Amino acid sequence: MTVTTPPRDRRSVTPPPQRVAPKGWGSHRTIGAAVRAATDGAVVTVAAGVYQESVLIDRDVSIVADVADGPVEIVATYGPAVVSKSKTALLRGFLIRGCDPGGVAVSVPAGTLQLEDCDVSAGWVQVAGWATSTMRRCRIHRAPGAGLHVTGDAQASLTGCTIEDIEGDGIVLDQATSTTLTGGIVTRVSGNAIFLQGNASAAIDDYEITRAGDSGVFSTNRGRLEVRASRLSDVAADGIRLAGPSGPALGELGAQPEEAGTVRLLDSTVSRTGAHGIGAANHADVLMRLCRLSDTGKAGVDCTDHSRMEMIDCTVVDTASTGLVVRDHARFVGTGCHVTQPAGNGFFVGDEAQASMSRCTVTDAAFTSIHLGGNATAELLDCVVNGTQEHGVRVANRAILQLTGGTVSKTQMNGIQLDDGSDATIRGVSVTDAAVGIRVETPHRPLIEECTISMTSQSGVEVGPHSSPTVRGCRIFASGSAGLFIEHDSKAFVEECDIEDAGGSGIVIWNAARPLIRSVTVTRCKKNGVYFAPAAAGTLEDVTLSFTEFPALVMGADATPMVRRCWIHDVDEDVRLADGATPTFEDCRVTNVVTAMMPSHGSARATTATGAAGRKDARGVAAENDPETHLPELLRQVDELIGLARAKQDVNTMIKLMQLVKRRHDAGLLPPPLSRHLVFAGNPGTGKTTVARLYGQILAALGMLTTGHLVEVDRGMLVGEYVGHTAPKTQSAFRRALGGVLFIDEAYALVPNGQGNDFGQEAIATLVKLMEDHRDEVVVIVAGYPDQMSRFIEANPGLASRFSRTLTFEDYTPEELVQIVAHQAATHEYRLKDETCAALTAFFTTVDRSGSFGNGRFARKVFQEMTERHAHRVAELQTPTKEELSELLPNDLPISAETAR
Repeated sequence: MTVTTPPRDRRSVTPPPQRVAPKGWGSHRTIGAAVRAATDGAVVTVAAGVYQESVLIDRDVSIVADVADGPVEIVATYGPAVVSKSKTALLRGFLIRGCDPGGVAVSVPAGTLQLEDCDVSAGWVQVAGWATSTMRRCRIHRAPGAGLHVTGDAQASLTGCTIEDIEGDGIVLDQATSTTLTGGIVTRVSGNAIFLQGNASAAIDDYEITRAGDSGVFSTNRGRLEVRASRLSDVAADGIRLAGPSGPALGELGAQPEEAGTVRLLDSTVSRTGAHGIGAANHADVLMRLCRLSDTGKAGVDCTDHSRMEMIDCTVVDTASTGLVVRDHARFVGTGCHVTQPAGNGFFVGDEAQASMSRCTVTDAAFTSIHLGGNATAELLDCVVNGTQEHGVRVANRAILQLTGGTVSKTQMNGIQLDDGSDATIRGVSVTDAAVGIRVETPHRPLIEECTISMTSQSGVEVGPHSSPTVRGCRIFASGSAGLFIEHDSKAFVEECDIEDAGGSGIVIWNAARPLIRSVTVTRCKKNGVYFAPAAAGTLEDVTLSFTEFPALVMGADATPMVRRCWIHDVDEDVRLADGATPTFEDCRVTNVVTAMMPSHGSARATTATGAAGRKDARGVAAENDPETHLPELLRQVDELIGLARAKQDVNTMIKLMQLVKRRHDAGLLPPPLSRHLVFAGNPGTGKTTVARLYGQILAALGMLTTGHLVEVDRGMLVGEYVGHTAPKTQSAFRRALGGVLFIDEAYALVPNGQGNDFGQEAIATLVKLMEDHRDEVVVIVAGYPDQMSRFIEANPGLASRFSRTLTFEDYTPEELVQIVAHQAATHEYRLKDETCAALTAFFTTVDRSGSFGNGRFARKVFQEMTERHAHRVAELQTPTKEELSELLPNDLPISAETAR
């Protein structure tokens, strides 16, 4: 019998290994010979020694140096030491030396080469065409021209590699290459550490880039670069320079900019640069997140020429010039960034650039912290300026600024300066410890709203010549000189501001100025309340002046202002007029004034009333406007409120107590212990807001509050979204309520269950301090569900002592709800028949009061639906009578309680 052996499957056969040794004992004497003898998949082992040859790898082999007996070195005899064209090849453990001082040591023109633990010198590594190279733990050094050059459509990946001592650029990436660099170092290069051009892309992770003769990373054209968790330092030029493609200006007709180069710099540091930390030009696109730039030779960031840059939570420290520069047509967005100790400006925006910054800080700048010039525009939200040798914020030329929230402090010049033809909207900003808080010198009409200006060495706010800003809802206090200084020929509009504790006069209006000043309170000034210089004019309307050390209102020669509905109280002298001053007074009043000179009506004339007689005359000037004359009417309105028997009884008790306090004060006696702040506990729609409004007006009528107006707020108006937002928002709301009542609806929402670190606690702490600082200037009423208000009071130790009285607002009975509907009907000229009232009583008796039942609001909604059903019914009548047009019948009631709700 013949036995046939089946043929072997060649794919399962391991190629025979090849060995290379210098002497050739049992092996090949050259690496090239071994490669030629090997088949795909073979392993070529090379013994220690020096191999002077140029190795061509043209098959899929692994060439491994056996370093047990010493190093294995390949020294080129001509051209590159290694040329790899294999589909898959490995070279491990070799010392590779090129022969051409200006040439290539390792060339990968095609295929894939993996280099591991290799040392390459006297030439660079080149990966070209469609080739791919992976390098692990390799070192490239003492190379001319470049360390690694990746070109064409090639791809390279380096892990744990070192590139050093290069006479040129460390790594060059051009055309459409793609390269990944992980966990290595590029150092001691005479050119750029890494240079990208064309469409090249690179991802750099955990790399050390240092000691470069040019930039750390230079990307031009449309290069795409991502740098993560890396460190760039000690470079002669920019840390990272992104040039982008050159192209037409965006403003040119029909111009379409080329696709920009991009950089993503994440969680990295740039330090000790000879020029900018980051430079971007020519439509470049840059994103930086969690990065730190320090010790830069020029600006920390220079963004110019149509580039786009976004920085998130980055820090710029100790720059030799400006921290952040945005010029030409560049666009910049910064969030949560910090610029500290720049030798120039902290942030500069010029030319046609646009910038947006949120929650950013500039600290200890040598020049103006934030400077806008040219035609630049910028939006700043909740930014902080702290410390500068010049201005905190300056807007010059034709720049436009929108500044919202945040603080400006410790500026040796002005906190905010508006110059030339600039314009600005400044809202909710706190300016403190400056020369002048805000100075306006522009022909435009900038808006300054809801700002706080304090502790200035000179004026709080200055309005320069020919300037006409709107200043609204601001508080100016503790200024070194005037609170508000309005220079000649200004037409400023000032409304609803408080000026306190000025070191000079509260308001100074200079020659030929013509401002409109409305609803402003000026108090506790070292000089006058309002001073009109000679020939000044303008209007004071609803202005209150008190506790000034000089005459409250002074008119210089030929001053001709209008003074309308103003109140001067608690001063030694109310008005002083120079010869030739001809102001006009309308409906003004004075109280508690030693020397009253206020004319009784019409144009000014000199009067000489002093002492007690002066006080009598002053009170008699506008007795019909005395707030106490309104008290009986206000008490009648309280009594006429529907229901609320318990709450009305408590209010009447409080009123009697306040009247006693006033009488004791007039008699020179100390007041009894008293807390005017109240808790209103009741369900929705039980009249809490209405009673709060009347309570404030009654206190004003008794002289316990200056205006008695109501400011109604809730959690959303007191609590901010970010750290540092809440206190300014709470202070702003409280400031609007000074002289009246701050009504906080659903106050328990400031302490939500299970959220101990909620920003509401900051709002409560701010309120407690403000209530102490302004104990006689405001009444705070907190309102909400009865079962929730005790939790609110317990949230802060200071609340219980300040809110010692709770007024309970009980739900309306069915009969009281019917009265509310009847009142609504009478107000709108409807009539309820007796049977309609009976039906309403039955309806309200059965309505479901659980959940969000609205009491009075529910009754008003029922009335609204009744009028709608009535309209449908009457519309079917041909010629309805007047009685039919106004009479509501039982069938006009809602079908069910659920429908009404």
